[in-house]
Amino acid sequence: MIVREQSSTFLLITQPEHGRLAGEIVAATRSEPASLGPERETVLLACHEHDNGWTEVDAEPTVDPRTGRPYDFMSGPLHIKHEIWVRGITRVARSSPRAAALVAEHALTVYAYRRDEHSWASFFASITALRDELLSQVGATTRHARDMFESEYRCVRLGDSWSLQFCNAWHQRQETLGYTATLEAGTLIISPDPFAGATVPLQIEGSAIPARRYSSDAELRAALNESARVTVRGVARGPRPSLGGSECR
Repeated sequence: MIVREQSSTFLLITQPEHGRLAGEIVAATRSEPASLGPERETVLLACHEHDNGWTEVDAEPTVDPRTGRPYDFMSGPLHIKHEIWVRGITRVARSSPRAAALVAEHALTVYAYRRDEHSWASFFASITALRDELLSQVGATTRHARDMFESEYRCVRLGDSWSLQFCNAWHQRQETLGYTATLEAGTLIISPDPFAGATVPLQIEGSAIPARRYSSDAELRAALNESARVTVRGVARGPRPSLGGSECR
């Protein structure tokens, strides 16, 4: 779950909703060869479904007892973070082993900073084994095949980063794989321009609940059941050149 605090409400955005937006952003990308190549549909499936393992968790959100806030995707319990990836990868593998391998690669990448922690050892062992088995199934075992896979994974990583920035309303500049993204008043400005001059519409839906301390999971879920649906719209584009030829920021 993404918990976006705005004035008097928490806007709860599910991880699959964030994934849907990631897929749409990558579908509009023109600067990454893999987004236009023969595995385009596989790449878009991986982008769209990379967080589908959160579906069950987001349907029944829980409260962080330390803060009284809903757990978000960063603060949730360790065992949930481990479980959702196996579930999600397995689910995607039923449609596309290659897309599932991309999702597994994403899990290994986003948590790479925890690789030396003992409590994460089983996670890395199981996800690495899953990824390697899936790559073996699709014959992606040569150096050339792995290079192609890595170029496809770039799209998953970029889509995730850009969608998260918009969904969370992160206004700090984000650096990802050679791109810089800044969110300004609902406009996600990415440099260098990945959209070949196009302006890409962005839209997410979430549930608005009162921004207060919740004493129990049941209280949080009751608020969610009574919540109002909210649509947040914006756009993504490359930087606009100034009259002097430099990029506007």
